[in-house]
Amino acid sequence: MRMKRVTLQGPIEAEGIGLHSGKTSRVLVLPSDVEDGIMIGAVNGQKTYPIGECDVFSPGRSTCVVLPGGHTVFTVEHLLAALYGMGVDDVVILVDGGEIPIFDGSAGQWVDLLQKAGLREKENTAKTIYDIYSPLYVESDSGDAWLACLPCESLKVTYVISFDNSFIGTQAFAAEVTRNTFAKDIASSRTFVRLKDVEELKKEGLARGGSLDNALVFGDNGLVNDTQMHFANECARHKALDLLGDLALAGLPLQAHVIAYKAGHKLHLRLVDRLRRLCKGGGS
Repeated sequence: MRMKRVTLQGPIEAEGIGLHSGKTSRVLVLPSDVEDGIMIGAVNGQKTYPIGECDVFSPGRSTCVVLPGGHTVFTVEHLLAALYGMGVDDVVILVDGGEIPIFDGSAGQWVDLLQKAGLREKENTAKTIYDIYSPLYVESDSGDAWLACLPCESLKVTYVISFDNSFIGTQAFAAEVTRNTFAKDIASSRTFVRLKDVEELKKEGLARGGSLDNALVFGDNGLVNDTQMHFANECARHKALDLLGDLALAGLPLQAHVIAYKAGHKLHLRLVDRLRRLCKGGGS
């Protein structure tokens, strides 16, 4: 079935605190009538750039995009996950500040904003899907975490996590990613951290904007936040959310089954690098 490309019916404007910088930033997400994919730039910049052609890196707890002009945008994964999960192909992201707002630590508010703006199929267009014809595999340097990307007739994710905190423990989540399943089963899952890691993050200059309002914090006696879990396996679902946001950086919607075991942003980006090179015909 020929699928049309999707953009927004109207613009989105959002403002909030960055998780790692602790500073307020403003983001505009604008409809696009050209078939350039997801473009990103600065609000006052002269140019925007395809997200799939920007340099990317992870400081460990987020994913960052480096624009060709040298400007870095931190923590792009939740916004990109919302666009990717909701099937949005062509938009322009303009950032005033160095980081995408964290909101409550999930992609839920981005999905709400997308739904309020409305999604529009573009006439006389065809969505380009990136098919995987043979398996891809990447693993951590220590070999205790890995990602596999397998041929599949749709986009599926399976994510397994395992932490030494007994209240997080070992969790798994699997789903076929559609607009409905993303909005219902993935988007509202929040980022999480162990209480013992918070001080180390602060020393590294990260999580300056972190609070109990934008992250689930797990201590020795359970959840520190005065809140209820959205799902019993919310942490695994959030890792799947992060994975989808990082996969958006390949530049094309993927059709594959991606299986992750104890992975994270750095390993996600190793897979993205493989996908980018394959997409450009550079081999695996």
